[in-house]
Amino acid sequence: MSYVDAHIHLADSGYHDDLETILHGEANEVVQNLLSNATDYETSLKTISISRQHEGRVFAAIGIHPWTIIQNVQQPVEKFEELIEAEKSHISAIGEIGLDGQYSQDEDKKNRQLEIFKFFLALAELKKLPVVVHSRLAVEETLEILPSFNLTGVLMHWYSGPTEKLRIIKDRGYLISVGPSVTYTKRISEIARTADLATILTETDGPVQYHGPFKERRTEPSFVVDVVQKLSEIRNERVETIREAVRRNFLRFIGQNE
Repeated sequence: MSYVDAHIHLADSGYHDDLETILHGEANEVVQNLLSNATDYETSLKTISISRQHEGRVFAAIGIHPWTIIQNVQQPVEKFEELIEAEKSHISAIGEIGLDGQYSQDEDKKNRQLEIFKFFLALAELKKLPVVVHSRLAVEETLEILPSFNLTGVLMHWYSGPTEKLRIIKDRGYLISVGPSVTYTKRISEIARTADLATILTETDGPVQYHGPFKERRTEPSFVVDVVQKLSEIRNERVETIREAVRRNFLRFIGQNE
């Protein structure tokens, strides 16, 4: 059996002291494909290093998270193109990048987010890399911006927007990722039920923590097993059907053959 965690932050300090258990603990061994996302330049470097150490299982996504931008943390944005050139064989995507609508009332923060988001979309187009997009409370604006760039793939991470937009996502060939919140959140369950299976990936977004059956537990890749089980229940499809579809979707997203 092979499961996929298409969005986790392995370079986060929350995993620093116990990365081997996160990757090689008995429960986590079934998760054979992980896309580790960065949040800034430093975690981009660490993510690449982790991918090197676990080649073929952990894939690296580099970029600057919109929250990093909002916090006014200075970032060497200009170094990312050089980094991709130097490490292109160990970089599978650009992420986590995007917009966060919670801060849309602050024009300076909004404009800075837009500037950095468009920079990375242009870079992804140039380097022919897929993107992992954060779009909390900013789905409409994000979907308006994305077609301006010729992108090899788009993953709308932890999609929580209108179900009506799922048709647009499917028609454009984008993907969404569904995480542990699907087990206890009606909105995410409805999205997961409505979305075309060819558009779905599974994720944990670890070390983000969850409620429901995961309350007070450290988030680990093995949580995607529960996500697949829940998807099977709400979609009335076999676990194996969901698991294999997710695996194929993931390989397609990162440009890997079966």
